Amino acid sequence: MQEARKNAPDRAVRDERIFHNLLALPAFTEARSYFLYRSFGAEADTVRIAAELARRGKEIWYPRVRGKEMETVRWTGQPFSRGPFGIEEPVGEAESACPDVCILPMLAADKFCRRLGYGGGYYDRYLAERGRSARKIGICYAFQVVDALPVEEHDLPADAVVTDSGVFVRVGREEVAK
Repeated sequence: MQEARKNAPDRAVRDERIFHNLLALPAFTEARSYFLYRSFGAEADTVRIAAELARRGKEIWYPRVRGKEMETVRWTGQPFSRGPFGIEEPVGEAESACPDVCILPMLAADKFCRRLGYGGGYYDRYLAERGRSARKIGICYAFQVVDALPVEEHDLPADAVVTDSGVFVRVGREEVAK
């Protein structure tokens, strides 16, 4: 999936569609605070999403990895530095936060809104401990959505998955629907 994503044509067009599909979700736009990751490599772009949220005066939080855990850092425009996995993390003091919406990175997703991450379990642990009440929205390209993914007991599904071709909503979380 990483190779397919890296070689995908028209990623800028796909990112634009994800951006618009995400902004069409009331569950996304009506929130006050957001936990957003900094896109890395060929992941769907989150930089434009952050810029739009900042323009709208929303609170933005980013993860920072410390050992086996993630901590939250409020982003107010400060610089980023490379973390232990080469992913940009915000400079600043960590604070305890549970934002309203958590945007999830993913290698793949299925039509049941289950996600395949990168194997570290960072988001599953964060969501289980501090982000369980947040609306969980994954973003990826449509070709990253497969029929079904394997699931382990600790895996938490997204409430919705936004792609360049539309939105999948997890059954049982109708209030997320577009």
